[in-house]
Amino acid sequence: MHSSYSIIDFFYYRAFDVPDDDAAFERVASHLMPEGGSRTWNNAIMELGGVACGKKPRCDEAGCPWREWCHAYQSGDFTAPDVPTQPSFEGSRRQFRGRIVRLLGEHDELELDTLGHRIRVDYTPDGEYGREWLRSLLSDLSEDGLVQIEKGNDQITARLQ
Repeated sequence: MHSSYSIIDFFYYRAFDVPDDDAAFERVASHLMPEGGSRTWNNAIMELGGVACGKKPRCDEAGCPWREWCHAYQSGDFTAPDVPTQPSFEGSRRQFRGRIVRLLGEHDELELDTLGHRIRVDYTPDGEYGREWLRSLLSDLSEDGLVQIEKGNDQITARLQ
């Protein structure tokens, strides 16, 4: 199974019936790509893929110039490789990390529980989304050089780096 798809792999899969495999995509790409024209070729395929050959193909509506040679168009089989999707942003760690940075940008510093209650309605210090969860987020942000964590007097405070 292919690990990381590009629109170009997607196009090769549909247009040329290339198996869902990294090595196969490499072979077809190196065979089809014009010598010295990789940039132009890749840009053209990405544009074609973005306009006509997305998850829901729009071959006729977009006037795809490849229809005459396209395996998917000729066969009517518009299946696509199993493209991994990005996890939902709503409720994600990314969302809460963003909330932390935004709040710390509005305040000099915030104590751990105050921060927790402001970024998450269901924050409870000893709950599933409590101090341990919040410390983990702050630790990640600290490792990224965004947040400074200070411990003292039985309290943890956070501020932007």
